Amino acid sequence: MAAPELEEGPGWLPVGEEPHPSGSITHLTVLRHGGISVLSLHSGDIDARSEPATGLYVRDTRHLSRLRFTFGGVPPILLDARRPETPFSAIFTNGALRDTAGDTVPAQTLVVRRRRAVSGSLIESLSVSNYSHAGLEVDLRIEFAADFRDIFEVRGYPRRTPAAPVRGRCEADCAVFRYLGADGVQRSTTIAFSETPARLTTRDAHFVLALGPGETREFSLEVSIDAEPSGTSVATAAAGVQRQQREWLARTTHIETNRDDINALLRRALLDIHALQTTTGTDAYLAAGVPWFDTLFGRDSLIAGMELLAFAPSVLRTALLTLAKYQAEEEDAAHDAMPGKMPHELRWGELARAGEVPFGRYYGSVDGTPLFVVAAWEYLRWTNDTATLRELWPHIQSAIWWCRDQMAAGPRGFVAYSRVSAAGLENQGWKDSHDCIVWPDGHLVAPPIALAEVQGYVAAALAAYGFIAAALGEPGSVDAAEVASDFAREVDAAFGHEHLGYVLCLDGAGEPVPTPASNAGHLLWSGTARADFARATAIRLMQPDLFSGWGLRTLASTVPGYNPLGYHKGSVWPHDNALILTGMRRYGFDDLAERLGTALIETALAFPDYCVPELFSGDAREFRAVPTPYPVASWPQAWSAASMPAVFTAMLGLQPGRPGQLRVVRPMLPGGIETLAVRNLCFAGETLDLIFRRLGRHVSVEVERQPGSIEVVLSQAYPGGATAP
Repeated sequence: MAAPELEEGPGWLPVGEEPHPSGSITHLTVLRHGGISVLSLHSGDIDARSEPATGLYVRDTRHLSRLRFTFGGVPPILLDARRPETPFSAIFTNGALRDTAGDTVPAQTLVVRRRRAVSGSLIESLSVSNYSHAGLEVDLRIEFAADFRDIFEVRGYPRRTPAAPVRGRCEADCAVFRYLGADGVQRSTTIAFSETPARLTTRDAHFVLALGPGETREFSLEVSIDAEPSGTSVATAAAGVQRQQREWLARTTHIETNRDDINALLRRALLDIHALQTTTGTDAYLAAGVPWFDTLFGRDSLIAGMELLAFAPSVLRTALLTLAKYQAEEEDAAHDAMPGKMPHELRWGELARAGEVPFGRYYGSVDGTPLFVVAAWEYLRWTNDTATLRELWPHIQSAIWWCRDQMAAGPRGFVAYSRVSAAGLENQGWKDSHDCIVWPDGHLVAPPIALAEVQGYVAAALAAYGFIAAALGEPGSVDAAEVASDFAREVDAAFGHEHLGYVLCLDGAGEPVPTPASNAGHLLWSGTARADFARATAIRLMQPDLFSGWGLRTLASTVPGYNPLGYHKGSVWPHDNALILTGMRRYGFDDLAERLGTALIETALAFPDYCVPELFSGDAREFRAVPTPYPVASWPQAWSAASMPAVFTAMLGLQPGRPGQLRVVRPMLPGGIETLAVRNLCFAGETLDLIFRRLGRHVSVEVERQPGSIEVVLSQAYPGGATAP
């Protein structure tokens, strides 16, 4: 189905860009497991009328838009709420209120304990305790609603097709809501109670609680999606999630240091990755981020997978196999698809399925396809899993053919983009907001646009193709190496800049755009930068207009239009910084890398629960003692959570060498860490243990456990390969 044309005007913003809801989400609590995401107030209440982003979401649909309790209409007083690994818990007391007989119940007479877990459904228990010397009877009301709004509507997109009415009905102990979407899909939400309410409507349930002195009464509710209630208790659901978390952590690399906060930070990162793992139908993937991008994104899953290779290589394997399944086979302008191209995103919500937005299966990214090839090679280097690479080989070939076709068609022989779908993304690199690719004076660059970092990805992909071909015994490896080398030299000649290292991009006329931005740092990560340009890049990035003290800004503060809260025009993205840090280490700029890595770790430790958000403000560190949040940043978010494992991988210098060889390249320890143990390090199908110790200005490495098939080598240089200079 062709995507509808959008009228552009002063108030128009592309629907696929950053979200524009009517409020912040920085204060909300998030629970995410098994494809279900719950955003609530700190108390656990869900109320989309007062807090527009709150709700229970599944497959881009808000299935629950209200869930709160009162005593006869009087809200309780929140005393405390915590979101440990699972379950969520909160505790309340009452203000002065009336009982069912009209008598006063003094404040702090009742204590209410709320526990919540998400496992196949939302399961919640409420226990109410009476701490007075007399019995009492109170009216406990639980209010609920289901609006079935699409995530794009919540993000701020005004839908064009009218929404169908929500149909609700009550049974003895449950309320059922149904909605028939414009895509022809019937969606349902069932709210079931463990005991029959005294009165039940499609808006609330009333329970008359008769409590003797010191008596506690407990009951539960379950919110199930497109299914019958399971009847599972909170304790059982929470125990199941905890077991899955333990099993996941047992399969991943574990880092333990002499600092408890660092240990907790890395544990949180891995648990956030676990929370984002999703299965929809037959597709397994790492969702990009809650709530706006709670689905499969090609570029995001590949980068997050590469960031996690030393910790959980299975994440990248899953991403590669799932993306290969959806590789474009034909041209489709409405979805920016071309043969060989990897998907930008897949969505299963109403508006995407109905074709009102083009993102049901959308291919509008210029970098996901070369990154697929780079990621496949990186996966092989870390795992030696040739069986998976043989399965992927036809898709790798198709991806390279797309790259070669784009090189032939692009300005001056480079891979460029311009939007084809009128409803698609204007910019199609990782910085994809419509106003982020600008000249030094702040005005927009005209397409087709050839981004500097994309050329680095393409050069690395061309080389990776040759290495993969050689490893699999396929022809073409020599030709690929020559093409990659020639292309890298052309990139240096066209994009290299004496002071910036590399310009931001080439415009539609092939003119270089010398805007200081973080993009150039990705050529260090891809390993395709020339040594002198790499040095200029690293030095320029750490100047005060780009380095905020918390991290590297997406755009220099000296550029007109810079905004510390601009989505890609001055904010700081953890994944962007982690890749650049890795590039600095690769090229030997260790002092700069240590400074950046220390800042990133300190930033992550400053966020609540050590949960690293999608992005944060580019405000200078001198302005306040903690980083300023971005108002609607997704969290947990895949490539941001993965950025912390990536930072430690880079600082420890862990790199595959030749098959079966792990190199430890110029290891460094972040400040305050004296000892660091790497346990269960996943490499070449085996696991090993390493111990790092600070010895004055140096770091020693001890191999504590080493399989006979693995060789560990201390090195001063990164090994050769697709991503080495």
